Amino acid sequence: MASSGLTKLPPVAVSETLASEAPGLAEYYSQVRAATLALCNTLAAEDYVVQSMPDASPAKWHLAHTTWFWEEFVLQHVNGGYTFHDENFRYLFNSYYNTVGPMHSRPDRGLLSRPTVPEVLAYRLHVDERMSALVRGGVRDELARVVLLGLHHEQQHQELLLTDVKHLFSCNPLLPAYTQHVPAAPRAAPVLSFRSFDGGLVEIGHSGSDFCFDNELPRHRAYVAPFQIATRAVTNGEFLEFVRAGGYETAAYWLSDGWAAVQREGWTRPIYWTKSLDGEFSLTGLRELNPHTPVSHVSCYEADAFARWADARLPTECEWEIAAAAASLAGNFVENQH
Repeated sequence: MASSGLTKLPPVAVSETLASEAPGLAEYYSQVRAATLALCNTLAAEDYVVQSMPDASPAKWHLAHTTWFWEEFVLQHVNGGYTFHDENFRYLFNSYYNTVGPMHSRPDRGLLSRPTVPEVLAYRLHVDERMSALVRGGVRDELARVVLLGLHHEQQHQELLLTDVKHLFSCNPLLPAYTQHVPAAPRAAPVLSFRSFDGGLVEIGHSGSDFCFDNELPRHRAYVAPFQIATRAVTNGEFLEFVRAGGYETAAYWLSDGWAAVQREGWTRPIYWTKSLDGEFSLTGLRELNPHTPVSHVSCYEADAFARWADARLPTECEWEIAAAAASLAGNFVENQH
C-alpha cells in the first residue's frame, strides 16, 4: 500500500500537575479571569464600547468573547442539558470560529451598545460560577487540554485589550493615560554587536511537556545556513536615524506592498511617535521619546525597510528561534506596562 506522505502528529502536551490536581487548575483559572477584569479597573464606562479601527475590538467585546469560549468549547460538552446564558451571545461574540457558526461583523463590534457592560459582567460571573465548579471537581486529559488552551487564549486577549485601549486613547485629542504607572528609569542600551551561529541541521519547534499552541508543533529538523544576529533589539534612537535620513521617503528600502502602504496611509514615522519626533504616546500618556528603548509598534514593512537601510535583513523564524534558545531573554510583561 502506497504511503500517503503524512506523519501522525504527537498529542498536544498538557501539564500532568494541572490535569490531575484540581486545585492547581482551579487557581490558574481564577487568576487568569481576575487578571482580565483587573486590566479594566482604570476604564470609564464610555471606554468599554468604542472601536477605534476595524482591526481593534472594544474592551467589552474582549470580556464577552473570552467568556463565550468557555460556554462554546467546555460547558456545553460536559453537560448535555447545558443552557446557554443567552443564545444571542453565541453569534455576537464569536470571532473567527467558522466551524462553530456565524458571527457578527468584526468592523462593527463598536456598534454593540447592547448588551451593556453590566450585562457582560453578569455573563462572566454566570459562566465563572459554572467553570469554577467544574475545574474544582477535577478534569483530565482532553478536557484539561481545552481548559489550558482557553486560559492561554484569554491571556492573548489580555494583551490585545491593552493594545486596543492604547490605540483608542491615542485617537483622543486629550491623549488620556490608561495608567499612572511610572516606568523604570531609562538605561543606556548596550553597544550593538552581532553573534554568529554556525547553522547546519537543527531542531526547532516546541519540546517538553508544558503547554504549547499547535503551530509550535511538530518539533522538526531544518537546515539553516550560517548567520549572524544582533545581540539586542533596535532602539528608538536607531530607528530615529532611519526616519531623519528619509527612510519613509525612499522607495528603494521598501517592499512593494510596504511602499504602497506608506503612500496610501501617509506613514512618516512609527504610529505613536509625535510629529516632532521627540515624544511618543504610551499607556501612561504622552512622554518623551527614550532613544534607548526598543522601538515598538512598527509593522513588518517598516522593520524590513529599516533593516535594508541598515545594510542588514530581518531574521527568519528559524534563525530567531535558534538565537532565542541560546540566550536568556526577559519579556516586557504586563507589570511593565507602556
